[in-house]
Amino acid sequence: MGKSAAKRIVEYLWYLIPAAVAFLLYLILPHFSGITETMFTKGIFRIIGVPLGWLIQWLPFSLSEIIVLLLIPAVITFIVIFIRLIIKKRFSSVRNLSKAILLAVSCLLLMYMLMHGVNFYRKPAAELLGLDVHERSSEELAELTAYLAQNASSIRASLPENENGTAELTVSVSDILKSAGKGYTELDDQFSELWGAVTRTKPVQISHLWSYTGITGMYFPFLAEANVNIDQPVYCIPFTASHELAHTRGFAREDECNFFGFLASINNDSPDFQYSGYYLAYIDCFNALYSKDSDLAIKTARENVSEAMARDLNYQNEYWHQFDGPVQDVSNNANDKFIQYQGVEDGVQSYGRCIDLILAWYAETK
Repeated sequence: MGKSAAKRIVEYLWYLIPAAVAFLLYLILPHFSGITETMFTKGIFRIIGVPLGWLIQWLPFSLSEIIVLLLIPAVITFIVIFIRLIIKKRFSSVRNLSKAILLAVSCLLLMYMLMHGVNFYRKPAAELLGLDVHERSSEELAELTAYLAQNASSIRASLPENENGTAELTVSVSDILKSAGKGYTELDDQFSELWGAVTRTKPVQISHLWSYTGITGMYFPFLAEANVNIDQPVYCIPFTASHELAHTRGFAREDECNFFGFLASINNDSPDFQYSGYYLAYIDCFNALYSKDSDLAIKTARENVSEAMARDLNYQNEYWHQFDGPVQDVSNNANDKFIQYQGVEDGVQSYGRCIDLILAWYAETK
């Protein structure tokens, strides 16, 4: 190998340093949750992510959505330019463009790790909050299911309805997205770990198309921006907003964000948030109970779910059923693999593990 070839390889390796650092963090940090907690989540992430998220939240639109929409034409443009340079044999320009792309991707990988990836490896929420998480009986699960259904049904009675008899919000969707942080403010004294500066979430304008992926919300780590699907049933939007804000507070695991989304929703002074929190937690709890004891789950639902809440459940099922298909299957599989690669072995199934946290919380508060 000539000196010039060796020199070029070394040059390319320099551009891979950020990616190499990210990969080392990926390998090492899962074994050192204490260091991750203090140095990265409460250190680097808060220094970079919190101020960035606080600034971005004041934009009235989703910057993440714009970037994603521009990404496809940008990639196509780069490919066309790359091919034209090769055809014209402008190899020095090809090398320069390759270096620029390599450096950009490498830096993005490191930025992702520092802004989100490391938070998968922090101490578990149960440990941070001192919650006693352990296997619970079907009877305990049924008691929680009934509690959630009763609270949801009670609050549901105070909400307005549309012509189809399903729940409507008492305020606009815009106001809901702006006030998602109120529940976290109420939790600050009780759970200092939930401190954060981002209090607003963003509406995604192409939400109807987004529903084909089955996704209700997304945290965009490069901007620390929380995005919400606003086409889903409106009574699910408050909880989704609260869930996404949990990511801006340094929590990456989906089951933990579901738990914090539940707590923030029921501690918000808005009945929209309270209903959304109890309602969606009930669904997860019912599903968990049904997998253990289907007869007990059905009995619990019949005795505690109001007719109005049942209409909301039916409409939610109908809404998502219209988007069933290959796009949703691909999206779900991709999300499943992504979560597994972060060290969460059960992938998307981990969302349901929030019930373990809610059960532990319920045992302490009842």
